[in-house]
Amino acid sequence: MSQQSAGVSPLNLELEDKVVLVTGGSQGVGRGCADQFARAGAHVAIVARGIERAEKAAAEIRTLGRDALAIRADVTQRDDIERIVVETTERFGRIDIAVNNVGGRRGAPEGTLLESGPEYWRGTIDLNLFSVLECTQAFARAMIDRNTRGAIINIASVAATKASPGLAPYGAAKAGLIQLTKTLALELAPHGIRVNGVAPGMVDTDSLREFLDDESLERRAAEVPAGRVASPDDIGKVVVLLASGLAGWIYGHTVVADGGEILNGA
Repeated sequence: MSQQSAGVSPLNLELEDKVVLVTGGSQGVGRGCADQFARAGAHVAIVARGIERAEKAAAEIRTLGRDALAIRADVTQRDDIERIVVETTERFGRIDIAVNNVGGRRGAPEGTLLESGPEYWRGTIDLNLFSVLECTQAFARAMIDRNTRGAIINIASVAATKASPGLAPYGAAKAGLIQLTKTLALELAPHGIRVNGVAPGMVDTDSLREFLDDESLERRAAEVPAGRVASPDDIGKVVVLLASGLAGWIYGHTVVADGGEILNGA
């Protein structure tokens, strides 16, 4: 006997016709998030510095029967952040869910802690931590102004949980993001806004392949208990879960999504 014939309703993600804003949504993990939200029935605003790639992603999402908007913006610029809110609300009327995905290295790694300079540190922290704070301030205010019970998901990294020689600024910024996620969750809960995070391990993106060639990637993948590195869609599914009604009782947690990578020190 099927669940439906037995009178049991299928699980409801509660994402149909929700409005989702994804920063860095034109490629990599952000694109995986945008695609998975569209497949769950949401409309998506894709924020990226390159408008052509964002427009392409938006066009492909529309083929799934969902509306999509491409926005050219740099989330390290306050004026751009405010414009993201304006353009999204003008198009869709509100923001239900925001994914703070923009991050990464700000320039080439400079070596050990004894070798890295203050500008590299400032740039990395600005991109991975301070921009998330400013985006969340703007996105949360938009939710509060419209009495929206929303969700905000921050993309951290397993680099926040382990020593990362040569990448200390990035790991420190992502560790700060995990703490920020907890505090934001506590402060925004009275407004009906849930805040959580996802800490991916290795994800097969262009930025990862700047570090690893095919042979190195294959060797590293063999060390992961899951037997492979993640695809952007793998991470997108975890983000969708945390934003959905299924996670309605989860506040302030950062879920490690790494295929078991950190279990054996991979």
